[in-house]
Amino acid sequence: MTVIAFFRSCLRTISIRGKLFVLFNLLFFGCVFVAALFAQFVFSPSLFLGWAPMVPEVFVWSGALLFFEIFLFNLVVAAFVFVTLPGFVFFPLSVVALLFRAVLWGLLVYDAPSGVFLVALPVIVFEGEAYVVAALAGTVVGVSWLKLKWVYAGEELSRVEAFKKGFVDCLRLYVVVALFLFVATVVETAMLLSV
Repeated sequence: MTVIAFFRSCLRTISIRGKLFVLFNLLFFGCVFVAALFAQFVFSPSLFLGWAPMVPEVFVWSGALLFFEIFLFNLVVAAFVFVTLPGFVFFPLSVVALLFRAVLWGLLVYDAPSGVFLVALPVIVFEGEAYVVAALAGTVVGVSWLKLKWVYAGEELSRVEAFKKGFVDCLRLYVVVALFLFVATVVETAMLLSV
């Protein structure tokens, strides 16, 4: 299988679950917007005098080290452990973790000056999309062993076979997660090192 064929199979895994993918996107980005809007009315505005990210001195001279740390943390901890893994146990937990992250992001961006928000917008979009796909991966695996007819309708599979197929789909989805996080990390690293 060529790299292009493998990448197409990864995208096909998303397109097969297109309605769920669109629903998760609407939930996530809608929740970010609603949380930011809600925060405007509930929290008092702070004196946001400037935006200076806290980048440890060791990373200032090594952009590659900063990139590696951000990418690895977002992929392993933020996406897999926090969003996908709970869905393995019980599939709605991936969506709950995704919405919790959306509320936190909404509360973080409500107070950001428009200049900072516009610079951070590509990171928000790409990283947010990665978490949406990570939630989709957790949901697919969780549903595959609980209600396999919901995921693989028309296929006669045992629970073990459905779980294995769901796990393969999860791996394909994680290729897309890694690509989104890679782009987000490039932008975030460039943004942090330019400050």
